Amino acid sequence: MRERAAILVAVWISLASLAVLAQDAVPTEILQRTLYVKTGDKTGTAFKVDYQGKVYLVTARHVVAGLPVSRATIQVMKSGQWTDVHTVKTLFPPAVSADIAVLETDETVPQPYAISMAAADEGPTMGQQVWFLGYPWGLGSHFRNGDMPFIKRGTMSAMDATSPNAVVLYIDGFNNPGFSGGPIVYWDFSKHAYRILGVVKGYREDTAKVIVNGQHADTQLLVNSGILVGYSISHAIQAIENHAKTVP
Repeated sequence: MRERAAILVAVWISLASLAVLAQDAVPTEILQRTLYVKTGDKTGTAFKVDYQGKVYLVTARHVVAGLPVSRATIQVMKSGQWTDVHTVKTLFPPAVSADIAVLETDETVPQPYAISMAAADEGPTMGQQVWFLGYPWGLGSHFRNGDMPFIKRGTMSAMDATSPNAVVLYIDGFNNPGFSGGPIVYWDFSKHAYRILGVVKGYREDTAKVIVNGQHADTQLLVNSGILVGYSISHAIQAIENHAKTVP
């Protein structure tokens, strides 16, 4: 009886350890789905999502500004080289202020991705750890057979849901140019699964100060405040579903 109890305790500890580890790392799948992209002279990050078996690329609206709405071409970095990717249509959320764009592709997946987009009624608790992925200045992990993004951690700090069609996320996390369009990921404790929370827009800017004759003086130099700004992934879902309604 004691041996059985000891085994059960050992199994419980092992499962608990796995749960802790699951909440302390980002699965390979979302890393492989996060891409370094280029449109014209602008670079940023995009990531793959699936909807009813079809693959879409989600990024920040400002990353694809000026891109044709239909049959556009973007470039994706693959093994150190830019590769052309042809899209079907560029979709946008109802609110222009939501800095999200969705690129419809011809690609399909045999089964849904393990890490799905969070539903409108899902999300982390305030103060919970989140991760954001991207390619700051094009940097990331580069291998012969592929590339993977930078991974940074942050804290879910606040949100502004004043406009239901443009929910703003505020993350205590220091991101850099190039993260724009990258996914924000969190661990859903109730579902025991990772979820995509939102899309990185950028960071809140602040102005630097200097000391002149022992006194602080304002400057016009803009610096990173350490507050990451993003938008809810629900707006990407809105864009996809609104488009699906128009397709026969």
